[in-house]
Amino acid sequence: MKTISSLAEATDFLLSYSPPDMSGNYTLERMRQLLRHLGDPQESFRSVHVAGTSGKTSTAYFCRGFLEAAGCKTGLTVSPHIVAINERVQIGGQPLSEGRFLRYLNEFLPLMQESGLQPTYFEILIAFAYWVFAREGVAYAVVETGLGGLLDATNTIIREDKVCVITSIGLDHTEILGATLPLIAEQKAGIIQPGNFALAYAQQQPVMVAFRARAEEQGGVLQEVTNIANPGSLPDFQRPNWAMAVAAYDCLRERDGLPELGAEQLASVESQTPPGRGEIYHVAGKTIILDGAHNPQKIEAILQWLTQQGYESGAVLANFAASPDIKLDDCVEALEVFATHWIVPEFRVGQDIKSRKSFVAERVVERVGGTPVVVIPDIHEALQALLARPEPVLLVTGSLYLVSLLRPDILRLKRK
Repeated sequence: MKTISSLAEATDFLLSYSPPDMSGNYTLERMRQLLRHLGDPQESFRSVHVAGTSGKTSTAYFCRGFLEAAGCKTGLTVSPHIVAINERVQIGGQPLSEGRFLRYLNEFLPLMQESGLQPTYFEILIAFAYWVFAREGVAYAVVETGLGGLLDATNTIIREDKVCVITSIGLDHTEILGATLPLIAEQKAGIIQPGNFALAYAQQQPVMVAFRARAEEQGGVLQEVTNIANPGSLPDFQRPNWAMAVAAYDCLRERDGLPELGAEQLASVESQTPPGRGEIYHVAGKTIILDGAHNPQKIEAILQWLTQQGYESGAVLANFAASPDIKLDDCVEALEVFATHWIVPEFRVGQDIKSRKSFVAERVVERVGGTPVVVIPDIHEALQALLARPEPVLLVTGSLYLVSLLRPDILRLKRK
């Protein structure tokens, strides 16, 4: 096959494997076959497996940070990426450089094609991450699920020493995972494999019942985690994620003989948050906040933090990845508390699922109350219109994919 020579080219090539939808693709069998063909690289390292609706990526970054601070070589894979596709394969606290990513990818793809399988975009990237982690000899891999848990492509690590971390559960991907919190919790808890130690953020009892049942069924141990004292530099919405990561590291420290971390090490980990979460930029006299909150609980959390920072209202550029109407209604209702003006663009996800789109803008407009709202389908034109607003505070939210598309524009403006 042709040699891939840039991250952009790699992204376009891998996107050609995106399924039109998840029907018939939400299965583990193809992934298991691919990994067997690769020599089951996922069994060559210890792992922390992170599932949940809210806070997965931040929790994964903190877990990775603690392990690196302890002197352990780590791998990290997250979804979706915000800056570039190499975020999905991180070694030693950093995404692979473009050169290393491409060298590995050009070696990996012929091996994948030799399998005769047709994996999806997400399956390829997870298999690739596991394969790189094995080649790099990481001591621990921190792995974020893509969708759900039970049948997610990441759920192919069956070592008993895997540590499972389950964050807050909310209504998301209900068309695939189920329409109720207990059903979704069952899917998320599916990452718990035989003998695993699992940590779950303490939340509604129907959710906890599902977690306990899965742990008992698999002969594992479940520990419930509550918030702990918030480190000084972290916003409140990161408190549950920090608490989960601290609990996961404490488990590994006691089990594997890792060192206790000092104040300077903890302070360093605090700063290791993923892009697109509560980022604040000051451009041309405006305060621009980027946050990929895409469900009501995330929107409420980021707005609470913004209020604490003195940002009580502002113009909003937002749309949400298409999903059941109840999610749209709740998201719009949550944002209405903050929005003085709405700008609604349209966009395609363009990563894991090829045909996934944002809500048609008019559907969002129908649900906005008395706040002025304008539809500007092109996201870049929408951003320019947002920047032209008189409000001093501007918020871009509703989707990590939307944030990933607009973040480069804002960084370019900041550098001017």
